[in-house]
Amino acid sequence: MHESDFFEDIAVSMDSWVKAAGDALTKPETDLVWVEEQEPYQNLQRALAATGVDGDDVKKVFAECLRGFAVSILTSIDGGTALAEKGRVHLVDEDGNNLGESLHDGFVGYLLESGRLR
Repeated sequence: MHESDFFEDIAVSMDSWVKAAGDALTKPETDLVWVEEQEPYQNLQRALAATGVDGDDVKKVFAECLRGFAVSILTSIDGGTALAEKGRVHLVDEDGNNLGESLHDGFVGYLLESGRLR
């Protein structure tokens, strides 16, 4: 496995969650069976619809938030947070090969190369 395989897996998950969350807030016909509490979603659906918020804008916001969250997790793995004072976490494949350092930078680069980030 190469780090790009890992990055693609994260990116596909992010894309899926962006669509699911954006649709859940902007399309009343969306099945909310996957959410723990439907009422907050329905309340936001009504509020966003009443003010004319564009569904694509909602998805852009979710994409940025999820990207930031993914980069934060990868930064933690890279040793770039206070967690490093307690010890490091390393990401290795099933053969014990380290997927690399600077995963957070690599992930942002991957998003740029794959056209998911401009």
